[in-house]
Amino acid sequence: MNSEIGKKQKNSHARINNDVSDVLFTKIIEIIALEKAYRKPNYTAAQLAKELNTNPRYISVAIATHTDGNFNQLLNSYRLREAYHMLRSSKYRSLSAEKIGMMCGFASRQAFYLAFHREQHMTPRQFRLKEMEG
Repeated sequence: MNSEIGKKQKNSHARINNDVSDVLFTKIIEIIALEKAYRKPNYTAAQLAKELNTNPRYISVAIATHTDGNFNQLLNSYRLREAYHMLRSSKYRSLSAEKIGMMCGFASRQAFYLAFHREQHMTPRQFRLKEMEG
């Protein structure tokens, strides 16, 4: 059974040429990171595929090939990176952790806290307090 799953995953990655995958992934990063599409709370792989004139499956394959993750994990990694920066910065000290999460593209407080805790094993507030100490 596991070998069947492995074959399916391998075959899905094989449907897109490595060079095409590299170019597509570069374009994905340009839109997600440079144009800050990750800040859009309900941004989907389908929207990105439409912007790049491709299909969502190719988006998924290109991301999986280059990151060993999926579309949502990629978005959340950029969202969290920005949240870490903002929580550390005195410039954003007056903003609540929840507001920072929303500004970074999380659709809800719960989604932000869950993703944050999964990475840091603490809440954004605890992270902020720890950073202020150090």
